Amino acid sequence: MSLINSNGKLIFLHKGIDKLPKASKYDFVLSPQFYISKREQIPVKYKFQAKKLAPSILDDLLPSDREYEFIVNKDEDSWLFIAYSPSEIEEFLKKCCNISANKINNIYFADQLKNILKKAPLGIDENSALTLLEGKATIVPRDMISDNKFAKFSSKLRPKNSYKFKTSKSLSLGGGKLDKSSIILASLIALLGVAFLVEGYIYKGAIKDEETKIGSIFEDYPQLQSKLTRDSIKAKYSRIEHRERRIRDLLNIYSQLTSKKSILDKLEISGDKLIAQFNVSPNELHKIEKIAKDNNLKFSRVNSSLVRVEGSIRWIKILF
Repeated sequence: MSLINSNGKLIFLHKGIDKLPKASKYDFVLSPQFYISKREQIPVKYKFQAKKLAPSILDDLLPSDREYEFIVNKDEDSWLFIAYSPSEIEEFLKKCCNISANKINNIYFADQLKNILKKAPLGIDENSALTLLEGKATIVPRDMISDNKFAKFSSKLRPKNSYKFKTSKSLSLGGGKLDKSSIILASLIALLGVAFLVEGYIYKGAIKDEETKIGSIFEDYPQLQSKLTRDSIKAKYSRIEHRERRIRDLLNIYSQLTSKKSILDKLEISGDKLIAQFNVSPNELHKIEKIAKDNNLKFSRVNSSLVRVEGSIRWIKILF
């Protein structure tokens, strides 16, 4: 079982709640009382660009006495900007239900229940309900809703996309207690750290062995200590390797041109070219010409039945 991705008990969190069922972890669908949202049409293409603008777009709607986390999602032709205060949620849960922040797993937002709310309002308690007003999830008194049918919140209403709860800075700096999962996760990370150190030590030894071997080669062949000499040798064999590889590639293409209706008549290397001549049936000419041109080869007709295909094997130096 994953310690990171496992779901917690799903709760609709609103300010009228006064107790929670016991659970090791909680996932909360936040009511609009715990976040601010705003839709804007802005000329940006990517989410990371939109997220950079979130603080300024929501600035006028947010009290300045708290720190906020921002979430941005594409919503049809607009961007949906959401801000929530981790410290506000932590303080409320501690006061109402004595729940510490380390028990908060994932969070969702009431606006993610839009498809449910389009069918029926969601009953929260005896006096209030969640419904859509101008396309936004909103808590209203029940008596404002003419429909007497209310949906009941349950774990079946879990939205598709979840967001990891970001604890407040004070908790991140050590204000909270670690739960069992956090301790196990920290231990796993520590073990990984040790494994990386051991692996690094092994690599260090291997590099040292290679350096010793290179030093021995330089002692036997002192001319190789010059970078110019090594570059010259490398360039020489790069040319040879490129030429041979290009010949192999061209031979593979020429083999595709060969069939019962297209017989290889001659194959030769002339300077920087590999030239093939085929005896081709008239109804096969178009196919041969297309394959040649698709592979950037020069195609020409010698006579009514013979065609000539040329490919370059010239070495081209590529600079990085």
